[in-house]
Amino acid sequence: MKNWLIFILIWGALPALAQDNLNSIFWEVKGKGISKPTYLFGTHHLHDYKFLEKNPQVATALQASDWVVGEIVIDTNEMRMAMKLTMAMFMKNTTLPKLLSKEDYEATDKCLRENMGISLLAFNNVKPIFVYQLIMVAKYMKAHQSELQKSPQMMNNPFNASMDVYFQKQARELKKELRGLESVDDQIKVLYDGYSLERQVEMLLELVYDKGGASGNEVLELSNLYIKQDLDGLFNLMQKSSREEELKSLLIDRNNNWLPQIEQMLQSGKSAFIAVGAGHLPGSYGVIAQLKKKGYTLTPISIKVE
Repeated sequence: MKNWLIFILIWGALPALAQDNLNSIFWEVKGKGISKPTYLFGTHHLHDYKFLEKNPQVATALQASDWVVGEIVIDTNEMRMAMKLTMAMFMKNTTLPKLLSKEDYEATDKCLRENMGISLLAFNNVKPIFVYQLIMVAKYMKAHQSELQKSPQMMNNPFNASMDVYFQKQARELKKELRGLESVDDQIKVLYDGYSLERQVEMLLELVYDKGGASGNEVLELSNLYIKQDLDGLFNLMQKSSREEELKSLLIDRNNNWLPQIEQMLQSGKSAFIAVGAGHLPGSYGVIAQLKKKGYTLTPISIKVE
């Protein structure tokens, strides 16, 4: 499972985790001369965020923070963001009928119709990763239909009703400064061009043919691990899913680019509430381990996820 759709994701060949039990998606960062604590929160981009309202510790941390930080600052101008996404998802020199065999094209069309009720014909010019994302979201929605019926906003528009959007909306209401660890253009480039077209086709067909229902089971396992806040389990699941070069571009390089920015915030004398995909927290290249190596103290904050 990859990219920003279920960005508790990935990965192939990392060294083993440290011995700590990473049993929380919510952490307080102190020590090393920090005058105010900073907070790390691991999001699941499609999980219903209603549980946050039952955990006042989260609201307290948001209130206490000077900055609210996400992977990107989500543009309130939806048209501008939609245009950037549209430009990124289209292929210039080929089409899906050229990339897929007749048999694979028909199987993909059938899968898309069964899961979303739409024909692949409408997406002949888009990158395979985009079709992959559509089908993966649909599978997630089906696997969690009973929960999503309680949150119609998630069923109508899962992206605009995401946990990440929620935190940034709260920041605006609280008059907090919003910051992003990377630009929208940076993220789009990584997520839409981080895989070769050949690899995108391979990923798409793995999902389409889905022998034994593995993708549906993985979606459920991922969600259950998030509810349990089992970052070690999430990390182990991610290890099964991607190649080393994908891991480097989608996770390691981005974490390494983020760390100097995070440390600058920690040493600024101000407090930040940093919400990023939970997949960025565990592992020896994860944000938690890297901050500990730099001498900071990270303490899990107990919350309940539903």
